Formats: sequence, C-alpha cells, structure tokens
Amino acid sequence: NSRNLFLKIIVASLFLTFPFVANAQHTFSIVAVDSVTGEIGSAGATCLDIDDLGGEEGALVISDIILGIGSINTQAFWSPTNQVAARERMVLGDSPQEILAWLEINDPAPGNASSRQYGIVDLIGGPGGTSRSAGFTGDTNAPVANHITGPNYAIQGNILISQEVLDDMETGFLNTPGTLADKLMGAMQGAKRIGADSRCTNNQTSSK
Repeated sequence: NSRNLFLKIIVASLFLTFPFVANAQHTFSIVAVDSVTGEIGSAGATCLDIDDLGGEEGALVISDIILGIGSINTQAFWSPTNQVAARERMVLGDSPQEILAWLEINDPAPGNASSRQYGIVDLIGGPGGTSRSAGFTGDTNAPVANHITGPNYAIQGNILISQEVLDDMETGFLNTPGTLADKLMGAMQGAKRIGADSRCTNNQTSSK
C-alpha cells in the first residue's frame, strides 16, 4: 500500500552511495515529523533527472532521515560532506538550529555557506514528544530562494518561479488530512505548476 511504499522510500534514502561532490541545485523540498505517531518523512522535487545527476534518483539524494530522531534535507550547492556532517551533529544531540549554526560557521565542503540551503526537523522523546525545526537559505542561492518553518516542518526551495511555490506547499501540508505521507504529498501537490522549478518552464512541468 502507499504507506508501505513511503516507508520503503524513506529506508532507501539511508543507503545511497554519494559521489564526492554534486554541485546540483536541488529545488523544492519538505521535511516533517508527526509528533503523535513518531513518523519522520521527507519529500522533494527538482528539474534535474537521473541523467543530469550521474545516476542519482533526482531529489532523493538530498534527503537524510535519521530513524527515531529527525530528518535533514541539504540542497542548493549540495555536497555529501555537509550532509554527513549535519547527520553527525543530529546524532550527537544538536537541535536543528544548533546544526545550522555549526554548518554556517564550519561548512566543511567545497564552496561556502552562502550557497547552501537546509531544512531540518527533529522529534524529542518519540511519539508524543516535542518537535523542532529550522531552515537556512544562503544569500547567493539562485532566486527565487527561501524557506518556511513551522512547529513540525521545514519547507525550502531555490530557483523557483515564485515565493508562492513555498507558500502553497505549506498550505498543502497543513490542510491535507491523513497520515504524514498524505500531508507530504499534499505539500508536493501544492507546488505543482509549470516552472515551479523555473528550469522546467520549457518542459511545461513543475519538475522532473
């Protein structure tokens, strides 16, 4: 069923083999938790496909779910070095905001923090616990670039056709009933318009 497929996708994201550096501008994504069930999820889309990304599966490469703790999406000038560093900080117990502060100061990957984008959410105490979120958009991201955070979610995007892509993702997430998987899909449907990733305008699609 769709729930099992969603969980398989989550698990698959933990076993990616990353190239050393991928300078891919992944575009719009969301990370979220369900504080009632303890579920953790991530979803995203980009106008780059498997050929553009040297065999990686589109936006899946940006997602890192740490089971029982939280989720981190690292995008824009993406590097596995930063993704691994963010994961290590989360495993050590840093809050989403502390992880972002560490990455901004240290930024271990090629490039610099001004070209990065992150969305981070965690859940302290498991089901019934407290969720925390944070987002970061460097000031040299290709416009339109921004992020939105709420108590249990972070939405972020760059190279967008408009800010409304992110606003409508938030509306879709908040107003879609059902499971966390349903709400994540609601966020992605909120972004669906020609050129949501502005590079896909000529394709007449929102993303690939």
